[in-house]
Amino acid sequence: MKNVAITGCAGYLGNLLLQRIAQEDEVERIVGMDVNEPEFKSPKLTFIKHDVRQPFDSIFAENDIDTAIHFAFIVAPIHDEGRSHQVNIEGSKNFLDAVAKAQVQQIFYMGSYSAYGAFADNPEVFTEEMPLNPNPDFPYPCDKAEVDHMFQKFAADNPDICVTIGRTAAVTGPGGEKCGLTVLFLPVMVKPIGYDPVWQFIHEDDLLDIIAMLLKQRKGGIYNFNAEGGLKYSEIIELLRKPCIPLPSWLLYWGIKVTWRLRLQAKAQAGGLHMIRYSTLMTSEKLIKDTGYKFRYTGPEAFDIFLKSVGKGLG
Repeated sequence: MKNVAITGCAGYLGNLLLQRIAQEDEVERIVGMDVNEPEFKSPKLTFIKHDVRQPFDSIFAENDIDTAIHFAFIVAPIHDEGRSHQVNIEGSKNFLDAVAKAQVQQIFYMGSYSAYGAFADNPEVFTEEMPLNPNPDFPYPCDKAEVDHMFQKFAADNPDICVTIGRTAAVTGPGGEKCGLTVLFLPVMVKPIGYDPVWQFIHEDDLLDIIAMLLKQRKGGIYNFNAEGGLKYSEIIELLRKPCIPLPSWLLYWGIKVTWRLRLQAKAQAGGLHMIRYSTLMTSEKLIKDTGYKFRYTGPEAFDIFLKSVGKGLG
């Protein structure tokens, strides 16, 4: 890990990862790519303004990139779903094309727990070998799953390249106001009657340390990232100290769907309702067994830090 490229470097996690990777003595150069300039500055960092929807194999080749990290992804919902899909899918294809043409040695993709899907018959916990089954009416996890499969196929076709896929729980911490948990920022919470799923979390520091560790150890494969413990949706609402309206799930679904289509709100898509109906829980047993990693924070502790840092911004 000498010359590192990071796509989506100006986003919440991308900017934090720049800082974390810059701390590694073995890293001499970091090439950060995004349509926006990151806040972080370093003598090691070269920022290149670039839209991942356009090819960038020459950038990897000219900078002799040996390690590439793909963070360029639209997480929070936007009404321009075509643009979101292009960035997520075409951007990922361009990333893998650049890796192959520049002969990059190892790569990392940031996947999501949501790609496992949220259904009534979900298993108690998901392990890495279980199939991805995203809810078809929720674009974000569908894109995450499609790219996850894309990276799996690339790994199978290129055994000489170390390919690591991390499927993370919801990321929280001091920078949590930039996270994709838009439902937490609604002035009034909603809860489908009869449902109370458990949510898992991971502190941003744990996530960054895990990524750096996997890259330094050249650990290929798929790993779930989630800290111990979780919170019921009702407990989250209580901690937020916000008013909550319990409604039938069918009414919520159509209410969200209509208000989204009419652009009366930009916080939630109807498919996201599944995540507050059914639990999608993972186990990090494989990660801990393979690496010996010890989490700094439990899931509830990570969420508590998020609450304290965001404060009134949640209103």
